[in-house]
Amino acid sequence: MSALSAQQHSDLLPEAFATFTDPPAEARPMMRWWWFGAGMSTADIDDQLASMHRSGLGGVELAFVYPLDPAPGPAFLSQEMLHLVGHAARRGRDLGLRVDLTLGSGWSYGGAHVPPALAAQRLWWDQRTIGPGAARLRIGSRWPQEHVVAAYVGEGSPGEGPEDYQQVELTGAEVVVPPGAGPRTLLLAVAGPTGQQVKRAANGAEGPVLDHYSAEAIAHHLRAVGEPLLAAAGAKNITAVFCDSLEVYHADWTPSMVAEFIARRGYDPLPVLYRLRVDHPEAAGLRADYYRTLSELQEESFLTPVRSWAREHGVAFRVQNYGRPPARVSGYRCADLVEGEGWGWRGIPETKWASSAAHHLGRPVVSSETWTWVASPSFRARPIDLKGEAHEHLLLGVNQLIGHGWPFSPRAAVDPGWAFYAAGALSDRNAWWAAAPELFGYLTRLSALLRTGEHVADVALWLPYEDTYAAFGPDCAANLWRGSVAQIGAQVPAMLREAGYDFDVVDAQTSVESITRRHRVVVLAGSKLLSAQDADHLRAITARGCPVVVVDSPVLPEARHVAAAELLRVIGDVVAPDAAVDHPDVGVLHRRHEAGEVYLVVNTGPRPVAARLQPRTPYGGWETWDAHSGAVSHRGSGEIRLALAPYEASVVVTSPRPPLDRERSHPRPESVHGPHGGAFATGGGGAGPTWQLSDWQLTEPGGRSRPVRLPHVWEEDGLDGVVGTATYTSTVTCEGVLPEHLVLDPAGLPVPPRTARQPQSYQAHAAEPLGVVAVVRVNGEQAGVLWDHPHRLRVGHLLREGANQIELQVSGTSVAGLRDERWREVYRQATAVHGRRFTMQEIDLADEPTRTGIFVVPQLR
Repeated sequence: MSALSAQQHSDLLPEAFATFTDPPAEARPMMRWWWFGAGMSTADIDDQLASMHRSGLGGVELAFVYPLDPAPGPAFLSQEMLHLVGHAARRGRDLGLRVDLTLGSGWSYGGAHVPPALAAQRLWWDQRTIGPGAARLRIGSRWPQEHVVAAYVGEGSPGEGPEDYQQVELTGAEVVVPPGAGPRTLLLAVAGPTGQQVKRAANGAEGPVLDHYSAEAIAHHLRAVGEPLLAAAGAKNITAVFCDSLEVYHADWTPSMVAEFIARRGYDPLPVLYRLRVDHPEAAGLRADYYRTLSELQEESFLTPVRSWAREHGVAFRVQNYGRPPARVSGYRCADLVEGEGWGWRGIPETKWASSAAHHLGRPVVSSETWTWVASPSFRARPIDLKGEAHEHLLLGVNQLIGHGWPFSPRAAVDPGWAFYAAGALSDRNAWWAAAPELFGYLTRLSALLRTGEHVADVALWLPYEDTYAAFGPDCAANLWRGSVAQIGAQVPAMLREAGYDFDVVDAQTSVESITRRHRVVVLAGSKLLSAQDADHLRAITARGCPVVVVDSPVLPEARHVAAAELLRVIGDVVAPDAAVDHPDVGVLHRRHEAGEVYLVVNTGPRPVAARLQPRTPYGGWETWDAHSGAVSHRGSGEIRLALAPYEASVVVTSPRPPLDRERSHPRPESVHGPHGGAFATGGGGAGPTWQLSDWQLTEPGGRSRPVRLPHVWEEDGLDGVVGTATYTSTVTCEGVLPEHLVLDPAGLPVPPRTARQPQSYQAHAAEPLGVVAVVRVNGEQAGVLWDHPHRLRVGHLLREGANQIELQVSGTSVAGLRDERWREVYRQATAVHGRRFTMQEIDLADEPTRTGIFVVPQLR
């Protein structure tokens, strides 16, 4: 295998390589751009959009949230606010940025314009003990808009847990109770508004969340909010309107529910509605019918009207279709653009839910809300954290990253500027921002490449809706994604991915043709119940030649039944692993092309690994592509062995054609990438001279200059809590053969433990030789930026015989700025003036020690 110069091109997949080398602007990461109402000006808008463009971002999603300035600022939908929206949309278009528009403030859709009759509704249960005598019980006063839907009486007190109830008559404001033989339980089904208010609402946008099962409610919202927002922005300036994740808590009712249920299910639910509350032997059937009806209403009365409205206005509709209401994965067919969130390549986060839908709907682009909980709190995230989490999203099938996010902050705001209550603060107020253009360029190449070809997934993983619906009730939120994932469990998805199989999740609304075309086997895990529609769908799949394998369950007797421990062997009898790797931390995503295959191979762990990639598809030759430089780094024709640094990715391309003989040679020993080279196989190679650079002159962020010896940690040398850039300068005399690379080698440093509190909070935790980024200059010329593994930068072309000046401009994170009482006072004042609309997430972690500087002795090799 040989290392190649950046001027050489791919002989295996030239068209895909052209996209990789020169990726289109639409593949650049975007940012959710939080607007906090007050303190905004057109000049600030221009400044921040220009900074995003310079940094390599491709667009913004306008998100209108709670005020941070004590002054109220322009109210939501006021003429002043709409003027700013229009200015931002036009300026973004002029810069070539994509602009998306959230159709509301905060989340979920709602606000002051929503009357009680159109607000989100719930069903709750009022339980009382009554005696054996006949009675006419007057129903007491209730909250406004609440009413009793039905009443039931069961034999025995609540302590005896009646299993069966009889519906009793409602007459006006009275419940007519017949005589009984002993103590009984009266159960009232009460419907009314949930009371949920829009979360994180802007000034003037406060109000109830709307009924997501009511076409009338969403039509009213689109007239009141969508029309003025889109008119102000100008439809020609907007790519898509957006709906964030569905978080409509407890919403399991709508005024038309009974009529819709009867029309769809063929029977009246009222006589047995109590089974939603009581664990009756036949409760599972009623619950499945009930919550399936809600799923259908969410698609037909919410998603479909928004998409129709968007298309009428010449824009697309993008949605995160999961959460509450119980949205189905197939509901994405009612939108134009598919989006998920969440990382974890071995599992089924919302990202996998979304990408599965996109694959089956033929949508070439699937986006994700990325970095939602990265390295909490705000400003603690480093470029390596962003890269590591982004890799996870790409492995889950995403190819459009939408960062969460960029807080709008006036330049005059106390450093490090305003921040959203949760998630990363991913703006140019981060001290490490010099690395942002390379980071975003790297992610752009990968995103663009992963839009070419077709995703390969041998396994379809069936979503156990029937079991999930049956488990819903007063003590279980009706979240179909979360419930289905819990039913399936973590074992089977992880087993498949680590064995070299990828999968999509599917349901009975996913077409048989699509399932049998894309997949070689369907696996049912966590399914103890099947609806008649499910069973018919699975039989139709089997009839098309695609086997169905059921794990640890007796359902569908004609299918193949196995224990979980035997699943891989049984699947292996049908199809060999698509892309096996002999290391559990290495994940692979496969895209198939007519002329060859593309594999994204990622070390998702904190330690270097040496791994062998074994593609099932035969190949005559292979290449590795470097996403930092856009170059082919190596070619070969035998085994594919990769040495990957922590959180390093390599693109491997195979083809039936062998590489050209003149480009074949032996591998080199180390793993390098980007300006440093490209990830490649281990093997032989010689070592040249090495220069150790221990003595440096330090110029602190405040301007004081003094000599230091490396390693050097700011926090241990009087610079604790300092935010900014320090410059390390050294002179080295080179003679004879000049070195090629500047290396910060972390070998020997301990791997720190993961310290993030929340499991959903991504944190890279490799041994880092640098905190956090270093702009490298050699003899006055910029050589590049060190910020990720393997911390190796090509500098040989800038060195000369004799004296050479090496300069490292080192910046850490800006999280120490959150310790400043002036910064915290902004949030205290906002709460005092505007009420408690948010609580800053894990802000105490800003007081945890930081680590900034250079932690090893740099080497020239």
